Amino acid sequence: MPEENQASLRLKLAVIIAFCTLPSLAEGLAIIWGERHGYTGKALRDGLDFWAGGFLFLHQQLSVLFDHAAYQSFLQGMYGKLPYHLWSYPPSYGLIAAAFGWLSPLQAVLSFDALCLALLGFALRLAGKSGWFIAAVLLAPATLENAMEHQNAALMTALIGGGLLLVQNRPRLGGVLIGMASFKPQLGLVLPLYLLRRAPLAFCYAALAALALAGGSLWAFGPAAWAGFLHYTSPIMSNVLLTGQPKDFAGGLISVFATIKPLAGLHAAFAAQGLVSLACILAGLFMRSVPAMLILSALASPYLHVYDLLGTSLAVALLVEQRLAQGGFKAAEPLLFFLAWFGPGLLPWHPAYAHLVPLLLLLLLASAMRRGGVGACDSSPVQPGSPVSPAGRSPTPAPPESTAPG
Repeated sequence: MPEENQASLRLKLAVIIAFCTLPSLAEGLAIIWGERHGYTGKALRDGLDFWAGGFLFLHQQLSVLFDHAAYQSFLQGMYGKLPYHLWSYPPSYGLIAAAFGWLSPLQAVLSFDALCLALLGFALRLAGKSGWFIAAVLLAPATLENAMEHQNAALMTALIGGGLLLVQNRPRLGGVLIGMASFKPQLGLVLPLYLLRRAPLAFCYAALAALALAGGSLWAFGPAAWAGFLHYTSPIMSNVLLTGQPKDFAGGLISVFATIKPLAGLHAAFAAQGLVSLACILAGLFMRSVPAMLILSALASPYLHVYDLLGTSLAVALLVEQRLAQGGFKAAEPLLFFLAWFGPGLLPWHPAYAHLVPLLLLLLLASAMRRGGVGACDSSPVQPGSPVSPAGRSPTPAPPESTAPG
């Protein structure tokens, strides 16, 4: 491709990427306003749970972590009245959060966000992606939404997406990355059979990494942490799907289950999600395309939020990279890719978009399967003409920078 055409194409893609950031940037301004006007607790959003979980695990305050009233009282003692908050992860994720628990809440979440973005960029670079490609993914609306929620989608995408891209050429590293994502198993339902068939060595390393992470949390926090997760946290999270309560959790779901439930009821939603999840898991046996695997991961999960679409955004970037290398797009593919890329930033402003997510994922999957897809790993440099390639109680210690009155 002539250098002039390369520059023109890069400019067009840069304009599209910049345009797609606008809804998220507007949301970010509202969050900054809230931070500056004394609404720090609300502005921290899900990051408050990340910090609180890490802080309480670090100081062995499991009785607070696994008691809703005590947990809410702990947070409200710092920031006053807050929306519903809940620690919703296994102790293996607590091991990660505890590494930030010694910081103040704002320092902890910002440090975590920055490190996750850096890890995502590094994983993509290891997979041979260019600076243009990495910059596009880091500026994706799903990435921005994840950062504003202070969620862990950037970490999950680095582990699962990076692992899938590395799994053939670097099976040990790819397997370890995927195994480290085991703290959010609903996004990894399709991976075991895929790894077992395509990269058995990576499967072994993934299993070892998952066991090591769980074992490390057992050693650090004791069996009471896992007992609390099994008898308290897990039932509450199941109740989100069964009853739709609390609304702060269930209201943001964008899965097949969440789309079918208001239309046909709970049993039909479970049946539909079950069939889709089973089909996605079995499809992993035959799939070779990394974008398709990332899309299947989202479709298979009954518990899916807007920030979890960061893995899908990576799939879109990989598909665009492939189409440019092949010389063009099929009919309607540019529109499909644009809607899938732009949607996560639009969803907080237009929640009705959530009902379109399963359909968009199915169309993306069809696109990824129809045109083959990106190989499991290509660590060689991409074509220079490609502009995008290359989540009896002892006294609780006072938290740092507590704003509790008196």
